[in-house]
Amino acid sequence: MTTPSSNENTVLDLHDIALLLNYERASTEPRFRYTKLREVAQPGQDFRTILTPASEWHEASVPRTGFVFEKSTPKTSKERDEPDLPTNMLAPSPSPAELALTSTQLETYYWQARNHDGCFAAVALFQNFMDLFPASARIRVRTLESPGKTIREYTSSLQDRCILEFNLINPRSMNMSVVLHNSKSYLTGCTPSSIHAVIGFAEPGSGVDVILDLASLQFGDVGRGFRGKGLFVLEPVDQYENRLDKFAEQNTFQDLKMSTRINTNTTPNNDWLKEVTKRAKRRWDNRHNAHWCGHCGAPPRDHDLKRCGRCRKAWYCNAEHQGAAWPFHKHFCADGGK
Repeated sequence: MTTPSSNENTVLDLHDIALLLNYERASTEPRFRYTKLREVAQPGQDFRTILTPASEWHEASVPRTGFVFEKSTPKTSKERDEPDLPTNMLAPSPSPAELALTSTQLETYYWQARNHDGCFAAVALFQNFMDLFPASARIRVRTLESPGKTIREYTSSLQDRCILEFNLINPRSMNMSVVLHNSKSYLTGCTPSSIHAVIGFAEPGSGVDVILDLASLQFGDVGRGFRGKGLFVLEPVDQYENRLDKFAEQNTFQDLKMSTRINTNTTPNNDWLKEVTKRAKRRWDNRHNAHWCGHCGAPPRDHDLKRCGRCRKAWYCNAEHQGAAWPFHKHFCADGGK
């Protein structure tokens, strides 16, 4: 375990940490590193450019979405260091116009593929990150009560969290990602039931009342948080329980498994997850000098981030990302945003 920071007064912000971890994880995800999207099979369609032997795909009785990714080979050090993003995910051919995808669809498909079977990886990532801080560190939890006009905000110990696992029964959708040149296929929603893990947080003196699900977009747009705009879910327990009904016909939310830690040594690609954790912590430690997008967690790349004109303390890749973050940020903008 890495030696924790010596700062005994550390207060982490859960929303901002989730942004950083999500960005660093997805942009270097090993299964899809340097891949380009060349085909999308929308619900009701089949693949046009490949034949898939997966019987689950052909026999699906629920709406299904399929992606074909083609592996690219970086030719320069700059290309090797380039993060994988929704904005550079498309293959040169077909063109975006030929695929007729909006920027929001591209974003959904990017996360849908990379979050395949990703709940335990996300839990391990969060656990590894928190292990870098002293036990005395605290975390600020900010979320919105339904219907979104009441702010829930509190600060608690890093120890006031747990891992929740429940069974999703009869998924309401299926998606399949095919990566060419290594003959890999990844299916989500192809079994009658599956275990889904999230992280729960508790206000001091109470039970779990807020859920963080960093892998929610594996279920498509129904997994978007913050009024259908966010790239992960951070919401009160009662809202999350209702959300599960969109993931599957049934769930075992009332009879779930709870634990405090998982064995990260058995988590696939855990060495990579530790590198992701280190990158995210470096960015958090440097937060006063280098900002990140309040929607996707990206740092400034080929242009400066757009600054919130009201609070002057939140930053975004562009106006579209600022608009997507607004359902959450507007409740905190007047008192300083991030």
